[in-house]
Amino acid sequence: MKTKIYVLALFVMLLGACAPAVQPTETAVEPQPIEEPLPVPTDETAPQPELPVVTSWRAVRDPRYGFGFAIPCWWLTNPIDIDGALYTVKNYDDAYFNANSQKGFWEWPNGTLKLDLVIFEGADTTKSDADAYIQLADPSMTGLVSAEIRQFGSQTGTVTVLANLDNPNSPNATVILFRLAPDKLLMINPVPQSIIDTPDFQALLSSVVLTQDEEITLPIITPAPALIDASCAG
Repeated sequence: MKTKIYVLALFVMLLGACAPAVQPTETAVEPQPIEEPLPVPTDETAPQPELPVVTSWRAVRDPRYGFGFAIPCWWLTNPIDIDGALYTVKNYDDAYFNANSQKGFWEWPNGTLKLDLVIFEGADTTKSDADAYIQLADPSMTGLVSAEIRQFGSQTGTVTVLANLDNPNSPNATVILFRLAPDKLLMINPVPQSIIDTPDFQALLSSVVLTQDEEITLPIITPAPALIDASCAG
């Protein structure tokens, strides 16, 4: 009897071992969205701190007539308080000029320049700037060769080419005229004439203002290197 029970039990065990195993039910997993990392600012995209603006220019204003302009900070100014002349502006001092020129003002050292700024009062309000200037400057000695109206910054000026009638052998001279008031002309005379097309002189012309209420805008270009050891403080 016991032998039959053992045989039956062994048969049941063998039957269970041959039966396929029951696999657990798999739970479906929903795909999760992939979060992309936030962009890391690069040198180009990161906000840059504002740096103070450093300029090599300074503003000059005439208290009597109110006009103003900008010059490189080491240029020298010499206001002249007499009728017919207001300012002489230059980028050298006497010591530099004398040390670098053998013929005085007949031989301008390379890079030196001077500007004469003159007010002419009593200009004819019915004439153009050039014609009014010729009338004031003495038409028997100064002749008008050409006049070109040009925009300089916020102002309109007249590039005026003049002939020396007293000495026909003298080369023509170019001055810049601004109508300061209906009966007043501001003349800017560059010396030597070769500086007219230089960036410094053109930047000065573009900075000219004609009234006390107008703000003088300092140029953003870098001016020519200083010839003298002049201070830019202030």
